[in-house]
Amino acid sequence: MVLVRTGLRLLCGVFAALLVGTGVAAAVPAVDGGGSTVWLCRPGGSDDPCGGGTGAPIDCFYVYPTASTQAAANSDLTVEPEERFAAAEQAAPFDGQCNIWAPMYRQSTAAGLLTSPGAKRAGALDIAYDSFEAAWEDYLAHDNHGRGVVLIGHSQGSMMLRALIRNRIDGTPLQQLLVSAIIPGANVLVAAGKTTGGDFASVPACTGREQAGCVLAWSTFAENPPPDTNFGVSPDDPAVYGTRGHFPSGPDYEVLCTDPAAPGSAADTPFRSIIYGRKVSGYHGYCTTDGPRVLLVDGGGVGGVPPAASLPTVPAANWGLHLFDMNIAQQDLVDLVGVQGRVWLSRHSGEGH
Repeated sequence: MVLVRTGLRLLCGVFAALLVGTGVAAAVPAVDGGGSTVWLCRPGGSDDPCGGGTGAPIDCFYVYPTASTQAAANSDLTVEPEERFAAAEQAAPFDGQCNIWAPMYRQSTAAGLLTSPGAKRAGALDIAYDSFEAAWEDYLAHDNHGRGVVLIGHSQGSMMLRALIRNRIDGTPLQQLLVSAIIPGANVLVAAGKTTGGDFASVPACTGREQAGCVLAWSTFAENPPPDTNFGVSPDDPAVYGTRGHFPSGPDYEVLCTDPAAPGSAADTPFRSIIYGRKVSGYHGYCTTDGPRVLLVDGGGVGGVPPAASLPTVPAANWGLHLFDMNIAQQDLVDLVGVQGRVWLSRHSGEGH
């Protein structure tokens, strides 16, 4: 039960801190790269919450979820404990499979999420995207050097990456750099019954483990989503994700759900999780095909691993297990990135990578 007590206190405590706008420790100095970006994580960085590794053959570009406790609608670029916590929980396990870059960006804050829900938040999300896109351009100009890239985000981070893929990667020469995109918790859209045709015209959903250049996306629930679910349903108003992506919306599209442990599978799949920094097994799940399209998870309850049904639905039931989207099958994702990286490298072996 140590896992239950420690994990719930840690994760729920930090999320509560985000909602009331109080930090958990002092801010740390920002890290500057070769260009103008302030880096939360960069290969070889000291005290890097993403691990700081430099020896992997590909890169990961990580965008953290809503984390800032600052009072304004948009954060500044100060590296604070909340961003470091998110990076350590979500990005650091990938260290070794890829060299991790993670920019600070002027994200829409937790306070803004509470005070400007839905489409009212669009202006703040647009500011966040402009800041994030500038960091991406800086990375390409100074640090990429033609290396393959895995895009990793969650929640607001996934919103940013949805727009980036749509605006700057899909159907452009940059698409050849895409190893994969892991972007849960943001309602990626595809044409009904298709792997493309929604957010992206040519970047497809992943349908197999040995597929590169594709997208994985899902939202996690331990029970069927309520009628007012935030996830799994194509929105009527795409401005809930800002206006920079010019996203589609409406009933002609469906939300992409990709099994993170077995892309393309509709079967009930066992997951290898990393929950509160501990590798655990016992959870399993599948992507629903009727109603809201979500990753429906069950299991746990053995060996100190909390049952899926007891994991917190923070801040409300219509969010499902949003906090656990990245962690529920994280070891599977780490191994998948290793496979996708090898596939990408084999395809580009004659190009000097």
